[in-house]
Amino acid sequence: MSETQPQNLRVRLGPVASALIEGSTDNRQEALDQAILDLQGRAVRDAKDSAGQALCPEHLQGLESRIEEQGELLSALRFSVMKEMQMIRLLIASLMSKSDTSQQQLLAFATEAVETLRRDTSLVLEKEHAYLASQEAAFQDAIRREMQQGSDGLEREAEAEI
Repeated sequence: MSETQPQNLRVRLGPVASALIEGSTDNRQEALDQAILDLQGRAVRDAKDSAGQALCPEHLQGLESRIEEQGELLSALRFSVMKEMQMIRLLIASLMSKSDTSQQQLLAFATEAVETLRRDTSLVLEKEHAYLASQEAAFQDAIRREMQQGSDGLEREAEAEI
């Protein structure tokens, strides 16, 4: 009596599973297992293929050239920053000197050196350079106006005292 009889289980397959084993003449369970194994194998192959395609030599060459270009640009920027820092130190030293003529000469030299550096490295586009020059001119004009208004105010105060 302890003998167990195999039970006939009936499993109803959904539309996807039915489509996977459609046209199969084998046992439906074995056909479904085989279809699942085929799908898993296809997924693994597709994953390997997509990983292989992502690292294709043409793609890597493009990335390498972009990295080299960015490295060159970074080196030029570092050089530019270093030179401008030197010019700032030079200008600070000129401001600490006592003669006005040497200050003007140092300022002219520093401005010329910075302009030459920018022109040679082509880091700033002409449009950007024109915009920066106009902003600098506007700033200098504003300073001149403030200085003039300050001196006019001092003259008024002196006249009021008299």
